[in-house]
Amino acid sequence: MSTPEAPRRDLLIGWGNALREDDGVGRAIAAEVEGWGLANLCVIERTQLTPELAPELAAARRVLFVDAAAEAAAGSDGWRLEPLLPPASGQPSCSATTPAPAGCCSWPHALRPPPPAWQLLVTAHGMGLSTELTPATKALLPELLAAVRRWCSGDA
Repeated sequence: MSTPEAPRRDLLIGWGNALREDDGVGRAIAAEVEGWGLANLCVIERTQLTPELAPELAAARRVLFVDAAAEAAAGSDGWRLEPLLPPASGQPSCSATTPAPAGCCSWPHALRPPPPAWQLLVTAHGMGLSTELTPATKALLPELLAAVRRWCSGDA
């Protein structure tokens, strides 16, 4: 007799260097969202994306990657939430030196198709040595958390 498969949960991965001002915004958002205690959401904070995340990605219903980005990538509003498409080659394109969230979703693809994924990119206003976010990024946090809450409710 086989055991029933656990229900698949959503996965939020906040990543970046928490010692470099706004580079840590993904981790800051993940820490805040973890406090919401949502039963259908698994939250992970990491300094970088690594293949060790493959089991969590394979078990996810869908994934949201949260990270800092250059202003041009994040958009004129200071942030952008967008769906990710898997790499055209189907080969993982994520490594410690060139992380690409879409490529990370393909790591567990031998187990099942990659989960649908989104990325929330936040403008990095500063990357100096500090564990504090810049005032400009702190000011965006309520808006960013509201966007994450909408994603968690399925409205992304």
